[in-house]
Amino acid sequence: MTASSPRRHWTVLGTGAPVDSTLPPPPEPDLVVRCHRRLRGPYTGGGALLRAVVPELVERHADLVEARAVEIISLAPDLAPLVPIAPQTLTSLASRAERTRFYSVARTLRVSHGIAELLMDWARLMRPDGVVIEFRELDDADPTDRELVGVLLRRCDPEVLTVVTETDGGTDDELGRAVGTYADHAARPTRSAPPLPAGTDPAQSFIDADGTSTDPETERAYAALPADERARRHSARAAQLAALATPGTNLGAHLYHLEHGTDPAAAATAFVEATEACFDAGFYEAALDISQRGRLLLGDERPKAYWNLTNKIGACLSYLRRGEKGFSYFAELRAGSIEPEIHMNSCYMMAMLYTRHLPKGMHDETRAMEWVNTAIAFADSNPDPHRRVFVGAFMRNARALVELHRGEPGNALALVNEAIAMTDADLGPDEQLLHRSVLRYNRAQILAALGDHTGSLRDYDLVISRDPDYGDYYFERAGERRAAGDYAAALEDYAEAVRLSPPFHEAHFNRADLLRELGDEKGALRDLDYAAVLDPSHVDTFVNRADLLMELGQTERAWADIEAGLALDPENPNLLCARGALLAETDEHSAYESFTAALQADPDYVAAWANRAVLAYSAGRLAEAVDDLDHAVELDDSAVLRANRAVALHDLGEHRRALADLDIAVPALADEDPDLLYRRGDSRYALGDTDGAYADWRAHLAAYGPGEPSPFTVRIKQRADDLFDQAREPESAT
Repeated sequence: MTASSPRRHWTVLGTGAPVDSTLPPPPEPDLVVRCHRRLRGPYTGGGALLRAVVPELVERHADLVEARAVEIISLAPDLAPLVPIAPQTLTSLASRAERTRFYSVARTLRVSHGIAELLMDWARLMRPDGVVIEFRELDDADPTDRELVGVLLRRCDPEVLTVVTETDGGTDDELGRAVGTYADHAARPTRSAPPLPAGTDPAQSFIDADGTSTDPETERAYAALPADERARRHSARAAQLAALATPGTNLGAHLYHLEHGTDPAAAATAFVEATEACFDAGFYEAALDISQRGRLLLGDERPKAYWNLTNKIGACLSYLRRGEKGFSYFAELRAGSIEPEIHMNSCYMMAMLYTRHLPKGMHDETRAMEWVNTAIAFADSNPDPHRRVFVGAFMRNARALVELHRGEPGNALALVNEAIAMTDADLGPDEQLLHRSVLRYNRAQILAALGDHTGSLRDYDLVISRDPDYGDYYFERAGERRAAGDYAAALEDYAEAVRLSPPFHEAHFNRADLLRELGDEKGALRDLDYAAVLDPSHVDTFVNRADLLMELGQTERAWADIEAGLALDPENPNLLCARGALLAETDEHSAYESFTAALQADPDYVAAWANRAVLAYSAGRLAEAVDDLDHAVELDDSAVLRANRAVALHDLGEHRRALADLDIAVPALADEDPDLLYRRGDSRYALGDTDGAYADWRAHLAAYGPGEPSPFTVRIKQRADDLFDQAREPESAT
């Protein structure tokens, strides 16, 4: 460990990359983590890191390990025995044949945030003088490790845990962006490979390094091997790794050696299994890579394994938001096979592409309906009665989603009810629990869309009773409980969702909105602060926090949020309007331009019309103020906007229009703003309604009471001095 605490993160760049020669070299690491994906596939580095940290932490701080059980097991399943209480969900417990719910592509990012917090706790407690961790071979790492290290760079305090990365950078992913923002670029003298011991076979050294060696001598020796000898050695190394059963090698080194071994076609079974394992875990980039490599092993043959891998390629592309690239793979499935199940699955995925996975502009619910109806036709023709019920219910559930997206929630509800009835009639009470839970959950969402809060909550209660460790259910029920007006129960559900899940932005963002509604501004700000850490690209977090900070008078922080949000979305009307509101006190011209820009971005944005009207009114441009308020009232006919327009109309002398607005505004607002009574009286007086004017002025004066004179006293006396005589009469009578 270096003598002084580290104060920055570092990136060790490759040869020829630009570095700052004035900086000292990066500190020597206390822990070196290799990340080459060829070793253990996804989370090669993250898993190795946890295997070093968790055993030490669990001995003295088991509660911290328990709190991050989900994240630990996601990175290193072999550490499950060390986790005091590992949560079990129906998703994690379901057999592969029963899986009908798969993880979001965002799950690995959520897991990375949990690991970052665990590592910071470990460093503070177990390495109080600071610790340096170096991640090597990141340019050859799986995206899961690159994402994890990117989060560590962004979130770890260098005073406590310094991250050193070995990468050339430049990639537009979580790691590439973090390296450019949070790490100083430095060079370290090239490490020469140690000389091989006498008698060492350099070619075998390359194979024993699982193809990760960069030593030119071993690479040359490996390349010089005859092809059959090279394949034989790969097969021997694969057998050795299988016997060792080292955690993770079945997704990395073992596959690599089988791929280059003596029987690539036979290795396809391992590739199918590895693809399924990665897909089930939500490691979609790895599943995509492995399935593509696995197809190549089968040559021109088209066995079942080939079609399984082809389907997974299309599914991975869909989940990874590259769905348009999946079309050709689903077309290949339909063109190359006459198996009904393959056609059914392809049609289902095409429907999901058109209704969910493609970019919004490419959604086509009509085509989605065509594809899902075809999938239902295949499902209902399955000769196995139990399989027919299972896939038939699944495909009806898929069509329900299409109906929901078409704006037909009633049709969606009928389909899900049909699917539930089918499964309940065919299955025993303990069969296909995950599938049936998903159906109930989907019905809860549809009922919520229909405004049936009671029915929706009844279904949420049921799925939570069946799957109590699944945090997302609590998150969804919190929203429905809030909609039903049960705010305390909603907060309880948000807390449970946060406890059970890896950190996720939506829970804190939504809870902040509820807390603010309930008047807990500090709690709302705390959640928004954390939400901004979890997802610094979420514009609405900056919108909501800037608005709250302005309300709290924290102008400097509000400015920072407005600028950060506009950097992400320069035409965001909420942020442009907020900027205008802050500028209004010091730079009316720039404020006016901001409100105008907000209206150019969203002509229906009421607040921008109203705020620009206030500026115009303050500058004496009364007609402009009225015009802006005309737009605002047309969009939102509220008493407040009517009152504001009435003030401008009154000052313009348009008393008849002002009176029409005030007749609406006064009943709603006069208790809070008795000056509206004065203005209505003034307009009535101008229009010849003296009695009405006197009645309004009398009520106006009474609202102020003794010792608190009206600001309009002089004006009223000029026109109705007898009102003051009337007010004095009771006094003289006593």
